[in-house]
Amino acid sequence: MDYAFKRLFGTESNKNITVVFLNAILKRTGRDRIKDISFSSTEAGAEHEEDKQSRLDLLVVTDAGEWMNIEIQFTNQYDMVNRSIYYWVGVYRNPMKLGMGYKELHPVIAINVLNFGLFSQTEKFHTTFHLYEDEERFKLTNVMEFHFIEMKRLIQDWKEEKLNPWDDVLAKWLLLLGIVDK
Repeated sequence: MDYAFKRLFGTESNKNITVVFLNAILKRTGRDRIKDISFSSTEAGAEHEEDKQSRLDLLVVTDAGEWMNIEIQFTNQYDMVNRSIYYWVGVYRNPMKLGMGYKELHPVIAINVLNFGLFSQTEKFHTTFHLYEDEERFKLTNVMEFHFIEMKRLIQDWKEEKLNPWDDVLAKWLLLLGIVDK
């Protein structure tokens, strides 16, 4: 699935497909939708000799200046949330140069497509997270967003007819990836 995903969504020739897929994940339509993207280097980290080097699966920049890191993960190494935050931090701070103001940093959206279950607290196959105030639930910032897509849960919901892919654009795309994996 990793190879197929990168070939399908990570090439300039398939850029339009990637845009449609990202709009489906983010539920963007109308004026809010992504219209264009550019691909960026997937090498991250290792500013210093002792730093950890990371290779992102897919990194894109939208026409609105948002950065999106899309990761495919097959095995549960029980560190996915921390790993996603670690990658998010690298993408968020990487553009910062000497003399830049913090207002110049752009939003980063982390999208994680997982081939295992992650959250026992929900039955949803697609969960989205932001930073909110604990009691009144207002959003602190729009620069941080995390998506976790659990493929096993999606496929199980489809098999049990809890999900109709004809009514859900994202489910259609994800089932295509699930079929490729089989």
